Amino acid sequence: MSYFEQVIGQTAIIDHLTTLVERGTLPHSLLLYGEKGLGKLNTAIGLASLLIGRQVFSPDGGAQFLEAVAQARQADGESEKKTEAEGLAIYVDGGQAFWLRPMKSMLKVEQWYELLSSYLGRTGGGRRVVIVEDFQTANAVMANAMLKTIEEPPADVFFLILTNQIASVLPTIKSRCMLVPFGPVSNETITAALRKEGFTEDLQQALGAGQGNPALVRELVRRGTLPLLEKAVKMLERWPKALFFTQLSLQIEALKRDEMRELMSWLRLLGRDILALRAGAPDDVLQCPLHKARLLAVLPSWSVKTLLLLERETLAAEEALRLNVKAGLVMDGVLIALRQALKEDTQ
Repeated sequence: MSYFEQVIGQTAIIDHLTTLVERGTLPHSLLLYGEKGLGKLNTAIGLASLLIGRQVFSPDGGAQFLEAVAQARQADGESEKKTEAEGLAIYVDGGQAFWLRPMKSMLKVEQWYELLSSYLGRTGGGRRVVIVEDFQTANAVMANAMLKTIEEPPADVFFLILTNQIASVLPTIKSRCMLVPFGPVSNETITAALRKEGFTEDLQQALGAGQGNPALVRELVRRGTLPLLEKAVKMLERWPKALFFTQLSLQIEALKRDEMRELMSWLRLLGRDILALRAGAPDDVLQCPLHKARLLAVLPSWSVKTLLLLERETLAAEEALRLNVKAGLVMDGVLIALRQALKEDTQ
């Protein structure tokens, strides 16, 4: 039985980790990093299952396990609203596997202290595995508390730390972990996996837009677009309108930092597509071919100069967001710069 059946691609990573477990040489702390949707969580759950010797949580990214926990909480009297809005400090499977997820929007140091005091203080009992999801949401207090633990880990405890933003992780934590980078998956592998899941649609355009990210490709096939991609397209459509700046600023304020970074990435890809369309490029070189018609419609409103500015501003914004510059200031800077450039284009 393979515990990694839900992971699409990433075979080199899985083979290497499996070999280390079999040889008894797997480090006690691993840092799995790469963009969201590449299979980090399914790999971590699979590795935890392999270490313990049984399936932990559930192989579908823990979805079935989380649903069962939510139903149990409601049966104990919690409201559905609270269950949906706030997760548990720690999800526990059999006293052997522990899963820390952001509570609302961030990982809190209280979660780590509860893990140490309630679960990791005892000795014996075999292997235990701790999965820390979305570590980029942890503040400095949480990160330093975790650092102290992984410097001298309890016996037979493995820490699997997952992040979408490797640049936000303290160098001292990186130095004490085995780094496991997740990269794009081949279109052939994604196609085979989605066909096995029952998708019969033409995948070509979704594969082009998904750029080797299985989760993005799947969502594009299911929904035809993605929420933040759709927002980015609407921004390009409405940006030239004089009253849109204030509306847009208010909308973006509600986004999480990760969502803002994703939005910047989509804006940059769409801007490159408009430049490509200006040059008469064929569909197979477009990053977001599903939106070709809408991009052609806005093409006259965007000059080459302004599109190049869009490239620079979104790259700078992503870097500022990684460095934890106040998100509102970052976004306002992008909006103001592009609004001014568009005004100059019309003068």
